Formats: sequence, structure tokens, C-alpha cells
Amino acid sequence: MQLQNLLSRSPLIILGALAGVMISHQRAIATSKIVIDIVGPIKASIKVQDLRLFAETGKTTKTISQALGISKVNPNQVRGFMTLEIEADVVNLGKLLYSNIGLNITKGIAEVIQTRHNYESDKALRSALILAAADDNRISVLEILEKYPTEEMHIDVSKINQIVEKVQETIGNVGEILN
Repeated sequence: MQLQNLLSRSPLIILGALAGVMISHQRAIATSKIVIDIVGPIKASIKVQDLRLFAETGKTTKTISQALGISKVNPNQVRGFMTLEIEADVVNLGKLLYSNIGLNITKGIAEVIQTRHNYESDKALRSALILAAADDNRISVLEILEKYPTEEMHIDVSKINQIVEKVQETIGNVGEILN
């Protein structure tokens, strides 16, 4: 009798167990820190939650202040860039990211934004973009950083300008596709 009772409830037990695993897995793979490769062996580590606080309030940590000082970038421009939201229908974004143009864009950006060992960085970026758009059909840089599916994200500061130019060339055509 107990076995039959257990078997009749097993779909619920299995569903509950899967939900628990998925929820705990989601938390485990979110980016918690960003490692910035400044020059050669010089690196700085910034917590994503500190970046969110900076983007929303302007409050900086010592590391963020140092990184901004070294990069000589206006902090208000960085804050605006991080919180700027772009409408992106998640279905159209997915189609774009898996097209030849999208694959080239993510591979190019993955030269700057990488996983810890630069393994499948383009796929991690693609995943972060889709996850960022999934809940509200909008993406921001801050959301992409938060949704990046590895514990650490590495950014090579020396290549940022080169990649920004490449993305800006493509962005005009991309805006039409996303909406």
C-alpha cells in the first residue's frame, strides 16, 4: 500500500526535485565576479553586486575606483552604459545570435569577454544575452554581466575599443532585426 501511494505521488516528487535542482543550479552558475585584465599580469576583480550598486547609485568600491582611474573613463558614462536598456524580442534575438552575423558578433566580443579559461566564451555570451532578454524582452550590459553563465567573467581591457567599433558597425542592421 505504501509503495502504491509513493508511486502515485512520484510525478510530484520528481517534479519537485527537478525544480530544486534547477533553482540551485541557476544560482550556482551566475557570475559573481568579473576579473579585468588591465595590463599584462595586472588584474582586478570586481564583484557583480558592487557593479550593480555603482551603476544604480554611483557608489564605488576601491577596486572600481582604481579601474576607472586606470582606464580614464568618465564614471557617469560607464554608469549610463551599464544601465542603458535596449528592447530585444527574445525570439528574434535568439534567431539573430544563431545566424552567421550573430555568430561573428559573439565570437568577436568573446575576444574581450571570456570565461575563465576562454573555453566556449562565445556560447556563454550568447546564453547571457538570451537570458537577459528572456524575462522582459530588454537587455542591458549590467543584466548581461549578471546572467553570464560562469562564476567568473574575464575582460581584456586592451581590446575593448577594437570590439566596440566592430559591434557599432553591425548594430545599425541589428536593431531592425531585434524588434
